[in-house]
Amino acid sequence: MLWNSRIQCLFVIVVAAFQTSAQEASPNEVAAPGNDDEMVTVQLDPYMDLCRGTYAVHPAVTSSLFCWYDVRNLHSLISPSKVEVLNNDPFIVLFHDMVHDGEIEQLKALGSSHIKQSGPSNDSWLPVFYDDHQTYTLHDRDHPVVERLTKRIERMTGLSCDTAEDLKVIYNEIGAFKTSELDALHKKEDLQRFAYAGNRLATVLFFLNDVSKGGFTIFPKLRISIRSRKGTAAFWYNLKDTGEANTLLKYSICPLQEDQKWTAKKLIHTRGNELRNPCRPESAPQEKN
Repeated sequence: MLWNSRIQCLFVIVVAAFQTSAQEASPNEVAAPGNDDEMVTVQLDPYMDLCRGTYAVHPAVTSSLFCWYDVRNLHSLISPSKVEVLNNDPFIVLFHDMVHDGEIEQLKALGSSHIKQSGPSNDSWLPVFYDDHQTYTLHDRDHPVVERLTKRIERMTGLSCDTAEDLKVIYNEIGAFKTSELDALHKKEDLQRFAYAGNRLATVLFFLNDVSKGGFTIFPKLRISIRSRKGTAAFWYNLKDTGEANTLLKYSICPLQEDQKWTAKKLIHTRGNELRNPCRPESAPQEKN
């Protein structure tokens, strides 16, 4: 009974939060019959379909998307990356089968002293509830599996991780959600804090378990919804060619409706990637007449 009450309260809060954030995205429009057979345009909240995983992408968009085996380096010739394009501009892709079961279990074990899972308590017949959103960071020196993932990220993205942030492992329980997140640095204090590394050029998000209900990672302005599938990694650039933060890449985490969700995030910075991701001449600011 307590568990059900907790979930109901959480989802009331979630609905209110998502309705507020939905104002940033242009809604879907559908035609509905009105009086005297007049067709009335009804605006629908895009968050709902995206979070249910039921949003239907228009064929004009899907026809421009494709998949391929990435064989850019010698390692890829032996084990090519399986790449699926979700959006061309801005660029968002999925890399399939990038983390193995043994590596996932090791990442979880490294955080066993930090993560507290909710459930029955030995001290009382009442269940105990902890924070439904918990994180811990892992440096390459903490374990060989972390260093191995960093090198794998460099191979699959073609970017350097010399100035990248430590791997952040995220544990979510039922009811957890997040709205309107932008990984690019846009606050003055954050830019000063990472002055040595530059802005956050790109994001790699590993999904460490399957989630069948809820927990989608969505980009509302781009109408993209990503289901959590074990071993898959999502990759996107946070900056425009001009170096500015790309607000189209604001993303949200839909409410988790069952069990738990594990992800790991690596944030790659611009410093050290000047030659790997050069600015395009046509993107330079134009002189005003």
